[in-house]
Amino acid sequence: MNIEILNKLNSLSDKIKYHNFKYHTQDNPEITDFEYDKLCKQYDDIILSKPEFSFLERKSVGGEISKQFQKHQHQKPMGSLVNAFSIEDVNDFIERTYKFLSLKKEFLLEFTCEPKVDGLSISLLYLNGNLLNAVTRGDGYVGEIVTENIKTIKDIPHKLKGKYPKFIEIRGEIFMKKSHFEQLNKTQIENNNKIFANSRNAAAGSIRQKDVNILKQRKLNFLAFTIGEYTEDFKFDNQVDLLRRFEAMGLITNKENYLANNIKEIKEFYIKILSKRHILDYEIDGLVYKVNNKILQERLGNLSRAPRWAIAHKLPAEVVETTLLNIETQVGRTGALTPVGKLEPIRVGGVLVSNVSLHNEDEIFRKDIRIGDTIKIQRAGDVIPQVLGVVKEKRVKDLSVYSAPKHCPSCNGITFKPDGEAVRRCLSGINCPAQTVEKLKHFVSKNAFNIDGLGEKLIEMLFKEGIIKDFADIFAIEKYKNRLEKKVGLGKLSVSNLLDSIESKKKITFDKLIYALGIRQVGETNSKLLALHYNSFENFRIEMTKARDKTSNSFYELVSIDQIGESIAEDLVLYFNTNSNLIIFDKLLNYINIVNIKKTSAISPYTDKIIVLTGTLNSMSREEAKQTLHSLGAKVSSSVSKNTDFLIIGDQPGSKAKKAKELNIPIVSEEEWIGIIQKFHA
Repeated sequence: MNIEILNKLNSLSDKIKYHNFKYHTQDNPEITDFEYDKLCKQYDDIILSKPEFSFLERKSVGGEISKQFQKHQHQKPMGSLVNAFSIEDVNDFIERTYKFLSLKKEFLLEFTCEPKVDGLSISLLYLNGNLLNAVTRGDGYVGEIVTENIKTIKDIPHKLKGKYPKFIEIRGEIFMKKSHFEQLNKTQIENNNKIFANSRNAAAGSIRQKDVNILKQRKLNFLAFTIGEYTEDFKFDNQVDLLRRFEAMGLITNKENYLANNIKEIKEFYIKILSKRHILDYEIDGLVYKVNNKILQERLGNLSRAPRWAIAHKLPAEVVETTLLNIETQVGRTGALTPVGKLEPIRVGGVLVSNVSLHNEDEIFRKDIRIGDTIKIQRAGDVIPQVLGVVKEKRVKDLSVYSAPKHCPSCNGITFKPDGEAVRRCLSGINCPAQTVEKLKHFVSKNAFNIDGLGEKLIEMLFKEGIIKDFADIFAIEKYKNRLEKKVGLGKLSVSNLLDSIESKKKITFDKLIYALGIRQVGETNSKLLALHYNSFENFRIEMTKARDKTSNSFYELVSIDQIGESIAEDLVLYFNTNSNLIIFDKLLNYINIVNIKKTSAISPYTDKIIVLTGTLNSMSREEAKQTLHSLGAKVSSSVSKNTDFLIIGDQPGSKAKKAKELNIPIVSEEEWIGIIQKFHA
């Protein structure tokens, strides 16, 4: 089995599950639908191209169920839709539909087209016309019963009108209109409450309110668009007929719905909706196309989690124009100066945007951005605002050209931009308050020490008041307990929970500690490689001291570690040989316990051996080979030296093989290596 592909699938699966949880359970997504869809597409494309991994096919479409509400199992799963990112993808969907049904092109296949409202999917269960239960999507199989909360929404009838079946499950979307969303956030600000990032979050968060009285004050809407389970006394012929039946029973459907007969008409509808997207009073993240005929829908059936008869056509990022009011400078943990554009606030992609990163001074000069300009912006992947360019025809005369700051806005220290680099940096290091604060934020972040309750705002406040000045101060914060309890927004319980969280995080793995220090160019991957290579932190620190001498074996070994290289090595050596850093670090060591990474329990022929790969491998990719060696306890190096234990060669090995012969280093062919691995695993 291909280990590299398996690892890739597992990594994507973990990411998808995490973002499912953030979106569906916590109503607090960290990425948008667009980025989430790309993750899913990557996963699904691998499965389609590698049938041997089909047993790993994704099934979940939602998130974990919260414990706040009673659970309810859907009799018919609430699946998702296959995504199309272009009109070509939509055309492929139509071609697949004709092929699956063995239809000739002369057959007129109808498709319903409707805007995909960005809200919260809900299932409404009616018995004898009375609302029995309302259930969220949940993970697609089990949702949450939110009936009492749903009853506050005027669009949802407690009793169906006219002719209705004995039992029917109506599915649709709960959403908040743009106008209502803006009013809600205005009220949140007035009451000093947290504002909502977008209308979807506001709707989902409102539905999960424990206090129904709060929910009553928030205006939510509902649109019905499909059906789940129903008894035989309910008849309809197609999707258009179904929506008419919904309306006759007192439900609201989308008035923008359209019936198309071919790809040309679908494209025309797409362009129409795209052009009026900004004037719709609700957020949409795409369009949905469905085979209209019910019998054909049944013939087409479903994939494991999505119907074959429908597809979601994602919309491109919304582009808007606004005025650049000013350019301010932010200082990062490594001293990097980032110019930030202050904008005339404008709503784009459902979010009010007032700041945008301008990245660096070279980018500002390249795009010729000036304060006072009208600029075009979009949210990349509907998440991060980015400047597309300047609307030159709207430029007012005599706008001044941007001048990069020669002094740090935080500490007034000297700034420097090396030749060939895009980033300007403050050279003051830990003497710069802004750098120190950002380092502290990074230190407690999720992938570092992961200290719950110690958020960015609290870090800023504690630093400003002199309670936390360096990493070690975090673990000595208990002496300020009484002072903290008197702070607005904290209180005894919050302070107690914070202290417990800090206490629980005094033990940390070697790799996470390196990452937490915030050393320039040293991320999670490099931190893990260093931890695996040096085995213990004590050994690592000794070697970093020796590596001050760039002619030493210690520096050569560091540079030779796969993916490290000279530039990263220099940043590592500089950090661990700077006296101010060492003072802080030694102080930190009084509070924490460093745990070395456990290697594979099995002893292999390559455990603790330094291995170099060269040439083209036939059995696997270079990255898979590295992963395999790491799993066997080996240390992978990028260059041959006297410390190298083995050289594994593929086709056309090059100069590394020659050097290995000169140094009498054992050379192992790819076939020999694979044979050893197979024997080991036998």
